[in-house]
Amino acid sequence: MSIKEYMTTDHRECDNLYAPLEEALNEGDFEKALELFIPFKKAMLKHFAMEEEVLFPKMEEFMGSGEGPIYIMKMEHAQIRSIIDQLGEAIEAKNQEKALGLGETFMIMTQQHNMKEEQILYNMAEQLPIDKEQTLEEMKKVDV
Repeated sequence: MSIKEYMTTDHRECDNLYAPLEEALNEGDFEKALELFIPFKKAMLKHFAMEEEVLFPKMEEFMGSGEGPIYIMKMEHAQIRSIIDQLGEAIEAKNQEKALGLGETFMIMTQQHNMKEEQILYNMAEQLPIDKEQTLEEMKKVDV
């Protein structure tokens, strides 16, 4: 499996964890939403960690670490993390309107972010002379 295939699959798995959470929020079931939020947040943080701790540093060895695509992805990760944290707070506060609004913002940002990674960044990773098998193994071992 390629880095692109593995990480794209992981994007879908994170999406699949969010969908029932959103459904619980729509139904106003905050207990269920909080229960679903925990594995969703963990999956998102693991995905970001796989990129930030393993993939991005390996790519930066060849591309540098200036204000290019990796810098932009890290900035977007920070923004998405903030939204996820605020979403958790809104769920704990049982604020349905705020939680649904943050969920919508999360979905829009994440869809745009994932598209950039899948269409640009992962393709760049596949072209670089990094050890892709080793990189995948290291990413799979990341824990949050």
